[in-house]
Amino acid sequence: MWIILTAILLTFNTALALAPGERLANAQILRILPDNIIQINRGFEDGLTVRSHVMLTHSSEGFISRALCIKSNASTSYWRVYRIPNAEALSLDLNYTLVGIDHHEVPQEVERRKVPKIEEAKNKKAGAIKYDLPEKITEKDLLKVTTPQRRRLFVEKNLSQDQLRRDLSEYRLSFYASPFARQSINEAQSLRAGVRGENVSKKYKLITQLEHQQSKIKDPLTKESVSTKATQGQAQFIIKDLTKSISSLSSVQYNSMFFSKLGTPDSHWLVGPIGLTWKLYESDTWRNIDFSYIPLFDMRTTDVMEEDGRTSREKATGFRHGFRLNMQAKINERVNLENSLWVRPFQDLTSWEIDSQDLLINNDLKLSFSITDKLFFDYNLIYMKDHIWKKISGLDDTNIINALNVRYDVDL
Repeated sequence: MWIILTAILLTFNTALALAPGERLANAQILRILPDNIIQINRGFEDGLTVRSHVMLTHSSEGFISRALCIKSNASTSYWRVYRIPNAEALSLDLNYTLVGIDHHEVPQEVERRKVPKIEEAKNKKAGAIKYDLPEKITEKDLLKVTTPQRRRLFVEKNLSQDQLRRDLSEYRLSFYASPFARQSINEAQSLRAGVRGENVSKKYKLITQLEHQQSKIKDPLTKESVSTKATQGQAQFIIKDLTKSISSLSSVQYNSMFFSKLGTPDSHWLVGPIGLTWKLYESDTWRNIDFSYIPLFDMRTTDVMEEDGRTSREKATGFRHGFRLNMQAKINERVNLENSLWVRPFQDLTSWEIDSQDLLINNDLKLSFSITDKLFFDYNLIYMKDHIWKKISGLDDTNIINALNVRYDVDL
């Protein structure tokens, strides 16, 4: 009889329990007890029963911990928390969302722990949560994982659909135009206009940019003034803080540039599926100094002038090593400085030789002056070096652009 009654009670508890993926918002921590046990303001009236298994999340902090219910009352319950990357994020002052997890994912060492005797208390009592991971989570702990538990923690910490949705919900577009821009190559005077997008992010950052440039230059063949066009675009996706100092970087870059009737290049794609960024330095003045490496697939189509005056199209694919040094500084409340240096040497995959001349260098220096919260005045100094310009089209392999931009930001 007792066996049948126990089975009925377990079935009843399972039916009430928070289902995997089901969410329960506005959970608050009432007490923090020894042995990483917390009391929250939700109980079996909310579907939380003994052996319920959940993930604690927060709207700004993201993943907080996992928790296993060890005692449940009508309106409160007690939980053993584990997999805690940031103990300070468990606080009496925050609201959390509980996300149901399959009970089979509870580690055996957590399930086997003895349930301590818990005394009810009328008053809130703040204790301290202890880390159940190394005090300092390093690359060795997360990237070179040796246990399934650490692997799962790494995935939960860095791949959160909820956090991605929250980060991408605050997106800002910057529209800019250059009433004055001058290129060193062929003494070109240009008009530039473009749009740049970037989200306000805690974990995931998406940067997009599209720019069009109209120039008047001297044709290298006829010495006549002609109009030329150039288009550039890029998209970068960043997952911040894989570890304390390492983030991921994915990149797609496109450009086309026509000198006279020659496309040099007609189209050029650089695709980097995944790379890493190392944070080098950060202070109140230097907001960020970092170094990145990303392997890039190079796909280029270039117009070539034949001896008889006809043009042909040359297609080439290859591989480049992308090295980037990025710096951002706040000079004062209204003036900011940014500099991004790319060096991308080409490697022949058949011979594995690296071409020391084909480096595809780009350095973009921007000095920004804030006029209002949304209106800015920028000075751009851009240096570009492309060996293909000289090798195929007979142009100078370097180009320096000086530009003055007016920029206006719009929040979506």
